Amino acid sequence: EDRQRALHRWKQRHLFGVAARDVLGEADLVQVGRDLTDLADASLEAALRSVAPVVPFAVVAFGRLGGAELGYASDLDIAFVHDGDDADEAERVATALLRFVGGATPAERIWAVDADLRPEGRSGPLARSLASWAAYVGRWASAWERQAHLRIRTVAGDTDLGARLVALVHEAIRAAPLLPDDELELRRLKVRMDQERMAPGEDPAFHLKLGPGSLSDVEFTVHLLQRRHGVEASSTRAALEALVGAGHLTTEEAAVLAESHRFCEGVRNRAFLVVGPGDALPTRPEQVLPLARSLGCTATELREEYRRVTRRARRVVERRFYGQG
Repeated sequence: EDRQRALHRWKQRHLFGVAARDVLGEADLVQVGRDLTDLADASLEAALRSVAPVVPFAVVAFGRLGGAELGYASDLDIAFVHDGDDADEAERVATALLRFVGGATPAERIWAVDADLRPEGRSGPLARSLASWAAYVGRWASAWERQAHLRIRTVAGDTDLGARLVALVHEAIRAAPLLPDDELELRRLKVRMDQERMAPGEDPAFHLKLGPGSLSDVEFTVHLLQRRHGVEASSTRAALEALVGAGHLTTEEAAVLAESHRFCEGVRNRAFLVVGPGDALPTRPEQVLPLARSLGCTATELREEYRRVTRRARRVVERRFYGQG
């Protein structure tokens, strides 16, 4: 408990430094993402040492943590791998780590963590052996799971074990070409996720994460193109550059997607600092006005810029992700 409280204080102190550099203009969006990622990586490493595994054990990340582009509101998408036959010890370590980092109450939470991207999701064990991972990703992983695994990265624990898992997952992705039925499945999943994940009270017309042309649209499009053409890159920015370099996106299309991704993530970060957690532009004047002022514009200009960048990005998404036009 003492270690947990100490790590919580340490994280909050450094988070304040990241936010201060952000607000004062000393760090751009890419640097803020890297700083938050480094902070999360170090927190997970410290927590893992505190729960003291006695088997080779590693933590891998997906999502924004895996891509080293974490935002203030991001959960830590993680999974666990162990070596050897002591599954009970590995499950103990994984459970203790989630409790240590996630806290028993919101006040004790160091980071919000999500381990649902592991094999079999919530139905599967928290920690799997390397052999079990190999069997699952080679035979049972869905198109959605393979897409989510594009951003896998070792973040804590036994680095050699983590590197072996990362290599294994990438090899499984390469060995499973994206079929037309897989693309159809991903499009259907995308539509369902956009509908189900919209929180009550959030404005769908100005949603920074799930709105047409916003973060989810851009990321799904980039990941689909990566899978279709076998392009490996963990961050959205790097993936866009790689897709252009390989001739799978035009320079203009990549610039449009990057602009919307950068705008939406930047506003989402600043909104978290100014008005608190949320994934849509606030509608109440007492919230949207200070947010707009913090970004150097008026509320009207902020909404107009959202419309401009997301409408342009949506046209690329419809063409490249949905195959329209």
